Amino acid sequence: MKRLLSIQTIRDGGGAETALIRMIRQLRADGWECHVALQSRPRLEAEYLAAGAVLHIVAMERITLSGNRLAWLARFVVGWPVSVLRLALLARRVRADVVHSNSLHYLHGWAAAALIRRPHVWHAREIVAQSGAALRVERALARRYATVVVAISAAVAAQLDPANVVTIFDRPDPEEFTPARAGRFRASLGVADDAPVVGAACRIDTWKGIDVLLDAVPLLREARPDIEVVVAGDPVGGKDGYAAGLARRAEALGVRWLGARRDIPDMLADLDVFAQVSTLPEPFGLGLVEALSSGCPVVATAGGGPVEILARVVPEGGDEPSDRAGRLVPFSDPQATAAALLELLAPVTSSARRRQRPRLVPDLGETMSFCELFDGLVGAPAVPLWRR
Repeated sequence: MKRLLSIQTIRDGGGAETALIRMIRQLRADGWECHVALQSRPRLEAEYLAAGAVLHIVAMERITLSGNRLAWLARFVVGWPVSVLRLALLARRVRADVVHSNSLHYLHGWAAAALIRRPHVWHAREIVAQSGAALRVERALARRYATVVVAISAAVAAQLDPANVVTIFDRPDPEEFTPARAGRFRASLGVADDAPVVGAACRIDTWKGIDVLLDAVPLLREARPDIEVVVAGDPVGGKDGYAAGLARRAEALGVRWLGARRDIPDMLADLDVFAQVSTLPEPFGLGLVEALSSGCPVVATAGGGPVEILARVVPEGGDEPSDRAGRLVPFSDPQATAAALLELLAPVTSSARRRQRPRLVPDLGETMSFCELFDGLVGAPAVPLWRR
């Protein structure tokens, strides 16, 4: 039995956690026993268990820019050695062959792996635009203390030292994200089957561009008075007040503010266009590839992972790129966002037509699988804490 210990400090149900659960499913099918160390019980506990993960609660301080930063820094510095020791003891107890940190911002795994002399995989899921100092620290640590750094896109890899970086794209499950689901979501909301519907689904944060989408709504309604706009997702930690303000704006505009949803695959199959107009570069854009897999065209801002995703999108079973798979727009530009959404709207929509849309597949290039990566690290030498 091959054994993995993955460290997941944030347990808010975001894209990184969803991708981790999908990775665990793949590894379990390949014969891995997968353990996950979390700060507290996760929202996606049922999904972890269904994937076959064994969950462990370990006290860890996560990196955050919310609240009193000096107080957080003091807690982090004092608690870091204790958390590292607890993780090292856990890794030894479960006989982990590989230690995996599921974010560039998780700063405990490298030391725990070094203490028990196991290979360390550092999953880089961020474009660190908020702090140049943080990027320099994390880049140096990843270069020195990761056996392999996995970047989720070329845009993420470009921040890091190429010597130990591989790029492995997160891909949606085609059985979960499929045009065949069209019709269920609209029925659950009472939305007309033939109404044009655009929407967004993401964790609500200041940089996710939901404010830009709301700014575009009057322009959309001017051109298509019957258009429906829906937004799904709940706020990241510390952003409840910001999300509440957006929800009030949405209500005034007649936008359906849905909060957290468990039926995102149904939602994407029932949209006519999906919007992800973040105001900072997206590290990848998991929602975009999920929408494309559901047959839904997308509008995204021209930076980071979306540029790679939309560089060449081919309908499933075809050879020629689709010119209606998506559009890239400038950052923070509601006029361009509205124009792109309107351009991609089909003249006529219905559940039958949406079910017949081909799945859209980004040509991201061939990379190794997670199973190939982790299998190759079993028995590999660890990165030492120090060199002589």
